[in-house]
Amino acid sequence: MDQDNEPQPLSDESCLSFEITAIENGSENTDTCLNSEAICQAREELEKWQTDILKLEKENSDLICRKLDAEDERKRATNQLCKLNSEWDNYKDEFLKEVKSCQEMLREKNQKYIKLKGQVVELENDLQRKQDLCDSLCTKFRVKWHFYRQCNCASRILKIAKHQIDLQSEKIQVKAQSIPSDTMQQFEIHLNISMKKISVSKIPNNLPEQMRDKLEISFSKSSLGGGEVESIEYPTSSGTAIITFVEKRVAQRIAEQKKYPLIINGKTTCWLKVEPVMGSYLKKFQIFNGVSKRSVLLSDIKSTMEEEEMQDKLKIHFQKPSKHGGEVEDIKYVPKDKHLLVHFEEDSAEK
Repeated sequence: MDQDNEPQPLSDESCLSFEITAIENGSENTDTCLNSEAICQAREELEKWQTDILKLEKENSDLICRKLDAEDERKRATNQLCKLNSEWDNYKDEFLKEVKSCQEMLREKNQKYIKLKGQVVELENDLQRKQDLCDSLCTKFRVKWHFYRQCNCASRILKIAKHQIDLQSEKIQVKAQSIPSDTMQQFEIHLNISMKKISVSKIPNNLPEQMRDKLEISFSKSSLGGGEVESIEYPTSSGTAIITFVEKRVAQRIAEQKKYPLIINGKTTCWLKVEPVMGSYLKKFQIFNGVSKRSVLLSDIKSTMEEEEMQDKLKIHFQKPSKHGGEVEDIKYVPKDKHLLVHFEEDSAEK
């Protein structure tokens, strides 16, 4: 090792110089300490600001993420809104179509209802016309029938040849006989109404040569209820005609109107009277004689009682079921002929 490099002992001057240097160095060290504190504070401030910056950067990053999420949500909401608007437009179109369809259906139903209501009125009028025609026919061809029903009590009394009657003051014996009835007739009336012919009357005589054609023209108009004419029987100057149609039911339809316009040169000149053509005949006609089913003749009455008293006693007797009698409708005692005519009521079961 070199000697120059070996440590040398310090002199007093060197010590003093070292102390001054140390003092100076101490002063410098003091400034250094002060600077170190400022540096520390500055470092702490820096760290604090760095922490705040990191926090703000994190918050900024969170805000950016939220903004992106909000933007995505807005886009989804916008797409959903567009979809809903499109669906609304479709539903609105379908709804309007359905409303229009319902309105058309309602209009058709109303028209059908009006048509059916008119048909009902027409059918009611047709029914009334037929009822009037039926009443007219019944009045025109009315036949009174008399029906005689069996009376059991009369038949029971007739089965007993002689009846013993107790009149309290005396007893008499009478003979029961049937009473012949008047000659009766039985028959059936058959009435045919032509489905193709009508009778026309009140025909004017101002166009005798042309009236047949005028009648055919008028009764051929379907708008008036007519139809194709097959033939016309029109004796000149008779004022009446028989018109035959090709189709059935036309005659009935016109006859129900009771009057029909006569069209000459496109104008109604008068109204003709129309009626159905009817034919009637008798069937199963029978004439026969019979006996009364409700009356009994009692003969051989021998009594000294007064007429009125005798009638009362005999009526009481023949009203008793135990004596084979029943309700008496009428009774007549003839003293001269010594016989009694008893007319019974119909049995309740037969009424």
